[in-house]
Amino acid sequence: MKTRLLVALRTLAALCVAALATARPLQARELVLQDGMLRVAFDRSSGALIRLEDKTTGWVVERRPELGVSFRLFAPLPERRWNPVLGQEQLAKKAKKLSDHEVLLQWKNLASESDGKLPMTLTAIVTLTNGVLTFNGTLENDSPLTVETLDYPYLGDLNPPARDSRFRVVVSRNGNPDAIRSDEIYPLFHNEHGYWGVFWPLITREAQDSLFCLMQSADEGLYVGMEVQRAPYRMQYTFELHPGVISAITSMVPQEDEISGIPVHLEFRTCHFLFARPHSTVKLAPIVMRCYRGDWHEGVDLYRQQRTSVILPDGSDFPITLSHPSAQ
Repeated sequence: MKTRLLVALRTLAALCVAALATARPLQARELVLQDGMLRVAFDRSSGALIRLEDKTTGWVVERRPELGVSFRLFAPLPERRWNPVLGQEQLAKKAKKLSDHEVLLQWKNLASESDGKLPMTLTAIVTLTNGVLTFNGTLENDSPLTVETLDYPYLGDLNPPARDSRFRVVVSRNGNPDAIRSDEIYPLFHNEHGYWGVFWPLITREAQDSLFCLMQSADEGLYVGMEVQRAPYRMQYTFELHPGVISAITSMVPQEDEISGIPVHLEFRTCHFLFARPHSTVKLAPIVMRCYRGDWHEGVDLYRQQRTSVILPDGSDFPITLSHPSAQ
C-alpha cells in the first residue's frame, strides 16, 4: 500500500514538474504590465505587443501572440523605394521592466528587405498608469537613408469584444469633437484605397483632423490618441485586413480564425510620417491607448478630459531632432 502511494506521489510530482516546465517558456518570454484595469504583455524576444486585455470587461483586444508585431518603418533607397524594415524580422536588443509599470524595448541594426542591416536604433518606453498605456519612442538614424514613416505602436490582431459585435472606427471631423465620422470595420470592412494600390484592404484616418481614434462596439471601446496639443507632423490611424474580405461586393470579413491555413486578422497601427534625416535622432510624439465603457460619447469625453486636466506639450516640439552628427 505504501509502495503504491509512493509511486502515485512520485507520478503526481513528475506531472507537476512537467506542467511547470511546459508553462515556464511562455511565461519567461513575456514582459507583463498590469493594473486593476489593463493587462498588456510584450514578447521578450521580438519586443512585439502580444496581449492586451481590459480586465474590467474581459475584452481581449490583442488575442493571438503569434500575430503580434513590434513596429514597421520605411527607408527608401535612391534606386529602389521598396525598402521596408519589418518588425517580424527583428529581435529586440533590450526588453526589460524598468519598474512594475514601465517597460523598455530597443531594436538595433535593423534588417531591411532590400538593403541588409541598417545602422538604426529604435527605443521605446511603454508606461501603464491607471489603465492608460503611453508609448514613447526615439529613433536614432545613423544611416545615409531618410526614414519616411514609422509605424508604432502596432496591434497585429485587433479584435472586437465578441464575434457578433459590430465594430466601428470613430474620429472627429476637422478637429471638432462635436462633429463625428463613424465607419464600420467589422463585420464589414470597406477597402478605401483601391485594389491597385494596396496589398490588403485598407482604411486610414488622419490625425491632423482628429487627435483621437476610437474603436467602438455597442457598449465599450478602445481609445488611441496623440498626447499633444496639436498634430506635430502627419500621422495616420491605419487599419489593414488580412488576408482580405470574402467578397468585394459584400465587404464581409471572414468569421474564422484561418482560411486555408492563413490567419484572418485585423491590424491597427499609428503611422508617423517622420522623414527622419540621415544621421539624426528624433523623438516621436507620445501615443496613449486605453479601454473604456460606453458608446462613442464616452470616448470623446476622454479626449476632452485629457486636454483640460493635463498640460500637454505643444505639437511643434515633435519630432524633436536631438542630434545632427553629420553636421558636426
